[in-house]
Amino acid sequence: MSMYNQVTAGDIALILAFLIALIAFWWNLWQYHRDQLQQRAAQTREELQTIVGDCNRFLRPLGQESPYPILHTAAAITKEFCTRLGPSPQGEDVQVLLNNEKLLLSICVEGWIGSSQVRHMVDLAEEVEHKASSHNLQGKLLLICHATFLLAGLVAKVCSPETFYKVLCEVKPHSKTNAKVEDILNAITVDLQQRICDRFDDKDEGISDKDAIQRSLYFIQTVAGMFINLEDGDLMRLAKERWKFRPFYSGPAPIQEKIEQASSLPVRFKQVMCRLDDLKGDFDPSDYTDLLNLIEPVGKVCIKCETSSKYVESASRK
Repeated sequence: MSMYNQVTAGDIALILAFLIALIAFWWNLWQYHRDQLQQRAAQTREELQTIVGDCNRFLRPLGQESPYPILHTAAAITKEFCTRLGPSPQGEDVQVLLNNEKLLLSICVEGWIGSSQVRHMVDLAEEVEHKASSHNLQGKLLLICHATFLLAGLVAKVCSPETFYKVLCEVKPHSKTNAKVEDILNAITVDLQQRICDRFDDKDEGISDKDAIQRSLYFIQTVAGMFINLEDGDLMRLAKERWKFRPFYSGPAPIQEKIEQASSLPVRFKQVMCRLDDLKGDFDPSDYTDLLNLIEPVGKVCIKCETSSKYVESASRK
């Protein structure tokens, strides 16, 4: 009997030792996964916070009544215009240039390239886009990535050389026949700056180009802030969840057409709306409605930009 009791006590001791080791292993494993979760969540929040800061940097030049990148680029285009006049130009030489639409497009491209301010805006948009493409922003967090694709596309279209070209084609030179070339060029600069600023602020569709860019920036900041405020587990769950896949362009269309469709602003806007819809159950209903109201009007500007781009392509072929 004593031997039986001794064996039983030994078995119990082994079982207890095994259980303690198992609990210790489980505890260490749980702590490891918790630390990994916290580390990934912290890295994700850090990247989201960086994107928010870059959006703030972007908003500053747009906060002016007449955004200085736009004014600076208009002046740079006029300077490039001057280089095409040659020595001792006359007033009629200016008119000849204004009547040459293909040359005007070349002038706008060269002037645009020579403007550090507008290129800085484009670089900022591309920088935000690059940071949002981080491997940490996966799953449903890719809403941020698609929103930055839309922002970069908007900036590229709204502040493109083609936009300045379209406005420059509408500029009227000095009406006085005996006016000095310098006075004519100064008048063209002022007219171009005024027209491009008016176009930037024009709300013919109920929303201006400036509003569309600002709304896109605020949308990215707001969504990033919502993700940042989530608990670690919820944030990483969204990073792992798959979204409902929707192709950019379906059907048996040629590959070139599919590529063009995928890069178009209306399709990029549609992708943002789809990604937002996937998160409908993860956000507070009032927050989701606010986000929807913030980004929805941008769709009108996306359509307008595509239409304007086709107009310029058509004009340049003539």
